[in-house]
Amino acid sequence: MGAHVKSISIALVSLALVACGDGMAMPDPDAGPPPANTLRDGAEAQYAPVYEAVSYTAGGWDREWLPKDLAVHPGGQLWLVQQMERDPDFDDDTECTQRGLSGAPNDCVSQQGSTVAILDPGAAELATAENGRANVVVDANSWHFMRRPSSIAFGAAETTLNPDDPGAEGAGLTEPVTFTNTFATCHEHWTGNPTDMPAFIGPTLWTADPAIYNGENGMFDWSNGSHLDMVHATQYCMGIAHERDNVYWTFNGAEGTLDLYDFGKPHFQGHHDHSDGDVTRFYMPEGEELSRMPYVPSNMVLVGNHLYLADTGNGRVLRFDIDSEVSEEFSFRTFENLPATGMVGIAYEVLLDAETLGAEWGGASQPSGLAMLDDETLAVANHATGHISLFDLDGTPVRTLDTGTGVGLGGMTALDGTLYFVQMSERRVYRIDVIPAEM
Repeated sequence: MGAHVKSISIALVSLALVACGDGMAMPDPDAGPPPANTLRDGAEAQYAPVYEAVSYTAGGWDREWLPKDLAVHPGGQLWLVQQMERDPDFDDDTECTQRGLSGAPNDCVSQQGSTVAILDPGAAELATAENGRANVVVDANSWHFMRRPSSIAFGAAETTLNPDDPGAEGAGLTEPVTFTNTFATCHEHWTGNPTDMPAFIGPTLWTADPAIYNGENGMFDWSNGSHLDMVHATQYCMGIAHERDNVYWTFNGAEGTLDLYDFGKPHFQGHHDHSDGDVTRFYMPEGEELSRMPYVPSNMVLVGNHLYLADTGNGRVLRFDIDSEVSEEFSFRTFENLPATGMVGIAYEVLLDAETLGAEWGGASQPSGLAMLDDETLAVANHATGHISLFDLDGTPVRTLDTGTGVGLGGMTALDGTLYFVQMSERRVYRIDVIPAEM
C-alpha cells in the first residue's frame, strides 16, 4: 500500500521583521512569537506509516505478527520486535505443550517472536521485504529465547568472548571473538519451555550482526539458535532499558519490581553457559508495586542516573534514581539456581500520576511508549486513547498530540529527533513528521 498521511492543524504565526538603522533585520515586538518549527514549540505534525506487519506463513502456520516495541540500531536502522498472534483456543498454560515446528495449534512455535530491521525509516514509502527496506528475522530457537517479546533495547557496541571465559567452553574457541551491535529482548510469558516444565524465563542477549543473527541455527547440531546469553529470573517482563556494557534494567510484571541484569560475558552464539549472570531485584514499598497491563509494553528510558518507567497498569510514569542508596533485604535464587539479591529503598518519584495524565488525554491513563524527543523533552504515548504528550523533565506539560489512531499505542522511540511509535491495533509503525512553518 502507499503511504498516507494523517495531519492535525495548529495555527502558525508569521514573524514580521523591521529594518534597524544599522541595516540588520530585528523582530518586531508587536509581531508575536516566531513560527513553530519543532514538535516542542507547536509545529504542525503529520503521521506517516513506516511499516505494516506481515503474516507468518511456514510449517503449517499462517498467523499475524503483532508489533510491540521499537529500538534504534547504532547504524540508524529502526528495529521492531513482534509477538505472534495467539490461537484463541489456547492460553499461557495450554498453548505451548510440544517442542518443534509441527504446525499443531499447541506447538511451541506459536510463542516465537521476531525482529524487523527497517532501513531508511524516514522514507516516504512503506518499508517492505520487496523493496529491501524491511528484514524480518525469526531466530531458529525463538520459541524459547524470544518467546512473546514485549520489549527491545540496543546495548554495547561490542562485547568480547575470550577462550578462557565460561561461555567458550565446548565451542572450540582459540582466539577472542567480538560481537557487535548487541541488543536484548524481554518476554511476556511465565516460562520459556513447554508448559509441563517449571517457570524458566528472563531477558536474552543478542548480536545484530547479520552473519550471526539471521534465523540460522548456528554451528552445532544442538545449537540454541544464535543468542549470546540468557538469565532466567523475570516472568512477564514488560520493559527493558540498557545501562552499560551488558547491564540492563527490566520491568518484572509478575513481581511488580525492577530487576537489574548483568549478563556478564557472552557465550558463543547458540551456546548454553549462563553461569556468570547476575541479578539484583529492587522492591517497591507495599502498595506501590509496579503493575503490568497484559499485552501492552511498558517502555523504560535511562537518562544519566534517572530511569523513567511507564507503569502502565497503574496509569503513571515514574522516575527512579538508580544511584540512590539501597539496602539488601534478602537473597534468592534465579530459575537456573544462580544467587541473586533483593534490595529495598531505591529512590523514586511519581513524575506523572494517573489523574494528571487522564486529564491531559481526556480518557483512561495507560502510558506505554516513552522516548526522549530531545535533552529536555519526554514523550509519553497513551495506549488507551492514541494520544502522545510532551513534558518537561519536571513533569510540566508542553503539548499533546492526537494521532487519530485510537486505542493501541505500544512502544515508542526517537531517531534523529523524530518520534516513531507502534500502533498495535493497526499492526503498524508510524512516524511523526514535522511541517516547518514558513518565515
